[in-house]
Amino acid sequence: MKININNIIVSINKDQNKEIYMELEKNGINKNNIESLKYLKKSIDSRNKRDIKFIYTLEIDLKKDINIEKYKKLSIAQEEIYDKRLPLYPKREIAVVGTGPAGLFSALRLAEYGYIPIVFERGEEVDKRNKTTANFIKTGILNPNSNIQFGEGGAGTYSDGKLNTRIKSEYIEKVFKDLIDCGAQEEIFWNYKPHIGTDVLRTVVKNLREKIKSMGGKFYFNSLVEDIEVLNSELVGLKILDVNTNNSYTYPIDKAIFAIGHSSRDTYKMLYKRGVAIENKPFAIGVRIEHFREDIDKMQYGEAVKNPLLEAATYNMAFNNKKETRGTFSFCMCPGGEIVNATSEIGGSLVNGMSYSTRNGKFSNSAIVVGISEKDYGNQIFSGMHLQEEIEKRNYEIVGKYGAIYQNIIDFMKNKKTSFEIESSYKMELCSYNMNEFFPDYITRNLQTAFENWSKNNLFISRRVNLIGPETRTSAPVKILRDIKGESISIKGLFPIGEGAGYAGGIMSAAVDGIKIVDLSFTKKIS
Repeated sequence: MKININNIIVSINKDQNKEIYMELEKNGINKNNIESLKYLKKSIDSRNKRDIKFIYTLEIDLKKDINIEKYKKLSIAQEEIYDKRLPLYPKREIAVVGTGPAGLFSALRLAEYGYIPIVFERGEEVDKRNKTTANFIKTGILNPNSNIQFGEGGAGTYSDGKLNTRIKSEYIEKVFKDLIDCGAQEEIFWNYKPHIGTDVLRTVVKNLREKIKSMGGKFYFNSLVEDIEVLNSELVGLKILDVNTNNSYTYPIDKAIFAIGHSSRDTYKMLYKRGVAIENKPFAIGVRIEHFREDIDKMQYGEAVKNPLLEAATYNMAFNNKKETRGTFSFCMCPGGEIVNATSEIGGSLVNGMSYSTRNGKFSNSAIVVGISEKDYGNQIFSGMHLQEEIEKRNYEIVGKYGAIYQNIIDFMKNKKTSFEIESSYKMELCSYNMNEFFPDYITRNLQTAFENWSKNNLFISRRVNLIGPETRTSAPVKILRDIKGESISIKGLFPIGEGAGYAGGIMSAAVDGIKIVDLSFTKKIS
């Protein structure tokens, strides 16, 4: 008999195991009747800084059945849907373009059904990509096809590796299980804010690739899909550019899943030129805010900050400007992490954040971004993308190389340039600049308003806090239109998925979208 027990609340100042087993006894579960026990969820309640608590949900496999009806915290454990056996389909090649989470999980799902995923990635394998990225940080020599945005694992490889999501899906547990099978920490199953970390992610994506290959999949790296071949509004082939040799060839195929990522501007333009329906969509632009990690930990945990059971603290900030019906919010918070240069284009520069699995760095950072839409940047196709490009190019011109502008947050609020050098996790060139004179007015104005609103918290807004920017690649600036099964509404055989297509926002939702579209469109015999 497998049961769940919910809402076990234990103070961080008490022995966790002892308190958990005492709670089990109160709910009719004798320790000697437990075959096995595992965490389903662990969250933290830090509202009362004097008594911070952990909240647990457990799954327990019992040796003998018990009557659970009189215990409100007990319920029958749900069946794990990812263990269901899948039907097998005749072996047939399906192309997958891109190896971010959407691409990798769609390829894995295809292989599970017996298809042969043919995976094309413009960047390098993750180990080579990591060396190329490290060389860029050291020398400023950019590989526009293999960098923090492009390459095996996608942009998420150089992030905090967050897996929390607002979506509801039957596929979430499958994604967790596959990630753990490929090297992710088991705690992602039960941590209330699961994350993997950029260092572990690099191993996970490599193992995912090898798993797909062991099931018949094929991978082609340094292979940019520079064009599609279409006949009578149906896909008939992909034109592939070998970026190392600069030679092109055509790969005949009539089904292709496009998981291109939110920075594939050249691919967006190519698809639009070939008649693929695309429209602008809202996104957000702003800065990275960087604190000393000890300040954020103290802000969230108070005097309990030194308790060894507590991890580096996270936060979420949001302010809605009712006058403009516009939000300013934190995004991609990286506890104990670092700010990195996330450019993928020659002559443009921008920032992003990432954390290692231990989250033990000196600084914590987050994007603070302002929501924008077509009314701000114009309604011409790719107007939002062009705005991103303009901001990134201006940053490059100000710094004079691949780097970032910075400003102390108090100076930003006082509209004056910072006169001193700052301490930061950012490893490339930093240039002091008054960001009030950098961004469009609607971004600056809303950042100012949000910071003023948050200034009551003297740990979040202080002279110890700095802004580094710009942050422009929060999400795709466009949406590639598809039908309810995920197929392009204009080109038959083309399936846009994930964050780059405008249907996801983060590792988990992108991975789920990849699986979902395979299940919707490839689980019946296709001609």
